[in-house]
Amino acid sequence: MASRKVHRKYPKDECNPLNVDLNAPPIDPRIDKIVNDLTNPKDRDRVPGVAVVVRKDNKIVHLNCYGYANLETGAKVRLDTIFDLGSLSKQFTAVAILDLVINNKVSLTDHLSKFLTGFPRYADSITVEDLIHHTSGLPDYLAIYVESRRAEKDWYQKVMARRNDWYPEMRKRKKKELTNKDVLRWIATQKLLPHPPDTEYEYCNSGYVVLAELVARVTNQRLGPYLKEVLLNSLGMKHTYVFDEACHFSADAPEILKHAKCYNHVGGHFLPVGYSPLNFINGDGNLHSTILDLAKWERNLHELEFSPIRELLWEPVKVKSRKKQNYGAGWKLLSDKYDHKVEINGRRVTRKYERRAEYHRGIWLGWRSFFARGSRWPVPKAGKSVDPKTVESLGIVVLSNAIFDHKQFTTCRIAQEISKVYWTKDNIMNQFNCAV
Repeated sequence: MASRKVHRKYPKDECNPLNVDLNAPPIDPRIDKIVNDLTNPKDRDRVPGVAVVVRKDNKIVHLNCYGYANLETGAKVRLDTIFDLGSLSKQFTAVAILDLVINNKVSLTDHLSKFLTGFPRYADSITVEDLIHHTSGLPDYLAIYVESRRAEKDWYQKVMARRNDWYPEMRKRKKKELTNKDVLRWIATQKLLPHPPDTEYEYCNSGYVVLAELVARVTNQRLGPYLKEVLLNSLGMKHTYVFDEACHFSADAPEILKHAKCYNHVGGHFLPVGYSPLNFINGDGNLHSTILDLAKWERNLHELEFSPIRELLWEPVKVKSRKKQNYGAGWKLLSDKYDHKVEINGRRVTRKYERRAEYHRGIWLGWRSFFARGSRWPVPKAGKSVDPKTVESLGIVVLSNAIFDHKQFTTCRIAQEISKVYWTKDNIMNQFNCAV
């Protein structure tokens, strides 16, 4: 059920970035119904949780939490509950790299071999831009993990069927957990690429692990501390961090006390899962955050909507064939134009509009997340720029600590249904594919 009241008292200075009272945040009952119908249709007393924030134009219109962060203790999801973001982490890894690009410490055309040694000759052909846009041709490290017989083919299924501790606590650390450096060694053993770089788009986690290590080589800092320095601290994202092998938390640390458990849906029940030997690998995933911190991040992105940074974040890449690939810096992209009838000076006229969306899903173990941004505006006359006052915009973030339905990606469905509340027509978010 939705948390109708936020019982925790939040300091007033945290309210300012979002212009909402965190002790009485805005709640839209229509969204409450959407979330509850999709995550708890049988109205059970206790199910895992969801956290949602929605921004319409310049205003936060919904900020609410649902269900439980920990079924065993009865702790509910709160605004400061910490979730693993899965692949939503990629957009932050990309920002770290783009910060280095803006400060002339890295170029998008630099080759992998400039920063990392020990790779086959293909490292002379893979650029930083290839890594960001999934056009590097690198094999996925999860496939190497299995094909090299380091793990059984069904290792992930076994992890998802085994009751275990949630991993920020890592009570069962074996000192043999794998790290980014292991992934680099695996990749370097692959003498040939499946296809040449910059010839086709193929979603690949390996590229973002390489980017995380590139940040470390250039800055002499791990990805996590560098992100805090260049982004997270300035936005007040105090509960966001990268989980890696250097992380050690005390039993009373917020990273432990406020972190949700994650659950798999097995045989009609929610099974707590959490441990795998790959739990320290980062860059492609392993950023942990709260709905409140992501609300601040989404608001910041809204302010960048028509700034020069847009081309770095959300410009589709073109491969050598000049074919456009709809992927930005950690974001999947949609855009099109359509005709819309409007009334001007008492007359119904047809105007051409443009719309676009940036979105991504996150998956790891039982974690499921979805981040979606959409905008639409009348196409300006030739030679004129877009008038920001004519732009309609919608931002939605949905975080969950469980798999609710194997037939659909529930957090995507929640985001899509929410978008229909505010955009009944000409809604580009209707194009999202929420199938698993």
